[in-house]
Amino acid sequence: MLKVGLILYSVREEMAKDPIATVEKVAKLGYKNIEVCNHNAIADPGCGFGVDAAELKSTFDRFGSQVVSAHIFPLEKADLPAVLDYNRTLGNKNIVNPMGRFTTYDDLMRQCEFFNKVGKACHQEGFTFLYHNHDHEFRTFGGKSILDLMVENTDPDCLSLELDTFWVMRAGKDLIDMLKHFGKRVKLVHQKDFAWDSLTPINTIGLTAEDYEMNPGESAGIDGGSDYAKNGGKYVITQEEAAKARYVRNTAFTEIGTGIMPIQAIIDAANAHTAAEYIILEQDYTRMESQFASIEKSMAAFRQFSGIEW
Repeated sequence: MLKVGLILYSVREEMAKDPIATVEKVAKLGYKNIEVCNHNAIADPGCGFGVDAAELKSTFDRFGSQVVSAHIFPLEKADLPAVLDYNRTLGNKNIVNPMGRFTTYDDLMRQCEFFNKVGKACHQEGFTFLYHNHDHEFRTFGGKSILDLMVENTDPDCLSLELDTFWVMRAGKDLIDMLKHFGKRVKLVHQKDFAWDSLTPINTIGLTAEDYEMNPGESAGIDGGSDYAKNGGKYVITQEEAAKARYVRNTAFTEIGTGIMPIQAIIDAANAHTAAEYIILEQDYTRMESQFASIEKSMAAFRQFSGIEW
């Protein structure tokens, strides 16, 4: 049975204002399994908001909550020993690389070597290292997806998957088939939901093999060399660009359990075919009045499903 969790990316605006007050409110709402989200790992090996590990843990402890996973970006530029020390204090054992950038097959193979190295270091210290997908990991080299190549060219003891079902669907893939396909390599599941009135289509890539194939000189994704990473997890765009993105791209997201994704089937398949212990809710954007209101609505909506526990 999957335990339900929440990634703090869902309340990142509140975290930026007051991280301790935010984690207190998240815990009071009833979220017991927490995934911290550090998109500022160049400067901060912890949770990304300058919070001492012992203080963060004691805050969650007061409400019976626990940290079960941590997103660290950009992981390739992070101080891994410091990251592990911080998460050891939290009591967390799952370290997640939340995204990557891919250019060529040879570059991907070099990254697989890096993943094996990081994963071995994590494994030796009692941690599990995972990769979290978006849609672009289903682009292909020679007809085979980046995510498949990643799995085939890494040691299962060194790299597991946090499969984000929303981005699997956005890549034009069958959700249940992918849960079966990656099977026991999946140790965590990320769950969003797609809005019925989205202004952007579900499929972000295309319909043909040619659409999926990576072309010479092309890149997909972002890494530690991006402006986003260099600016501590903040996008460097104009107000006009931001307004357009909010109006179109962000309409794809809705509170989890209120959209069109087959969430019960996802839960059933994850329980049957994967090694996932947690299904972690993630709200990228909301049209509601606050991020707190959003995660509260998702919790209420998600209680309709079976095969989960809180």
